[in-house]
Amino acid sequence: MDGSAPAASPPIEAVEAAPSSGSLRRTFVLTLGGTLLLLMPMLVGAILFTRGDVGDSPLTAEAARPFDLPGLQGGRITQEAFTGRVVVVNVWASWCGPCREEAPVLQRLAREPSSAAFYGIVRLDDPALARAFARENGLDYPHAVDNGTFARAHNVTVLPTTLIFAADGSFVGRIEGPVSEARLRTLIEDAAAMGQRPAAPR
Repeated sequence: MDGSAPAASPPIEAVEAAPSSGSLRRTFVLTLGGTLLLLMPMLVGAILFTRGDVGDSPLTAEAARPFDLPGLQGGRITQEAFTGRVVVVNVWASWCGPCREEAPVLQRLAREPSSAAFYGIVRLDDPALARAFARENGLDYPHAVDNGTFARAHNVTVLPTTLIFAADGSFVGRIEGPVSEARLRTLIEDAAAMGQRPAAPR
């Protein structure tokens, strides 16, 4: 023996803290899986509420159902406002990118002399931000703040969604995603034509 002191063993804590590659892989997989589970509801919500495509929904809405909602600028807006006229109802939010994209079309058509009355339904938004959005984009027709009643009654799961009703309250069409001017004009014309059809003989 040369009398030299034996090499010190590494601390036990350090040995235990150095996991094997297999353990690292298992930890990574478990962490990734947990993160995906946490993010999944947010991803699904984003897809459902801000879809950017335009199209007619396969869902069919029934005639305009009763509602009574606070107006964005005060007062109340009810289904009575829809009586006796073609109505375009746009469901939107200020944080919704496609809603901003379609705003110029809605502004332009709402200001044209026509048989259609425009209404906005603000969904999942701060009223102050919604008022600023409407003002900045010239959406000066009446808006109501939805508490979920209107959205549930008319199967609104996407923002924006635009619903068109005939003068008798019957449902004419739906556009999910930002509206195109051509498609919205066609639905308004269809709704107006429904009111001009002669009543069926009794």
